[in-house]
Amino acid sequence: MRAEASRLDDESSDLERMRDSLQEQINDAEHERKKITGGNDASAAESERLAALGEMLYAFEQYARAKAAGKLLQMAINKSREGKDRALARTDDLLRQLTAGAFEGVREDYDEGDKPVLAGVRQGGEYVRVEGMSDGTRDQMYLALFVAALEERLEKHASGLPFIADDLFVNFDNERAAAGFKILGKLAEKTQVLFFSHHAHLLEIARKTLGDGLSVHILRPQ
Repeated sequence: MRAEASRLDDESSDLERMRDSLQEQINDAEHERKKITGGNDASAAESERLAALGEMLYAFEQYARAKAAGKLLQMAINKSREGKDRALARTDDLLRQLTAGAFEGVREDYDEGDKPVLAGVRQGGEYVRVEGMSDGTRDQMYLALFVAALEERLEKHASGLPFIADDLFVNFDNERAAAGFKILGKLAEKTQVLFFSHHAHLLEIARKTLGDGLSVHILRPQ
């Protein structure tokens, strides 16, 4: 896990360089657009600028994922150093719930260079590394890691801040979203949980899953 965290730090650095390069492309495209007055050349320059912007936004998303994964892995490493297996057992339990039993837990695997990497364990024992997972399963594994670490922290320290989730289940199917709401419902017994979403179907799933334990506030544009 230590090597995996280091790899993610390296990946974050690469993404920062990609972001800077893309920003230069956007600035250059914007400069060219200002020099051109109308015609197909102006349209092409604007298209180039927008394409570069799209790539930059994608790089930002990947950068955020890498940074978040690195922090979660470091938390797991620290728990391992302290000799605490309970957090890992809780992570396994949460991942089973979030994946409807498709995955049994989280373990170390080894890449071609014999370096440890993070992997999920399917039913039957197959290891699936992070890069081989779907977006939904990857999000579910990170959520399991985070909630397990947060629950353990809440046992020792009173919560002073709410847990805020912004469209956390956007890559979940309905069954896994329901499992996620159950987990957040249990977490809400220990700390305040705020869940934001613009997906109406998630509201219905939350209502069916949590019943009277759910308080809904619909924000409408002024």
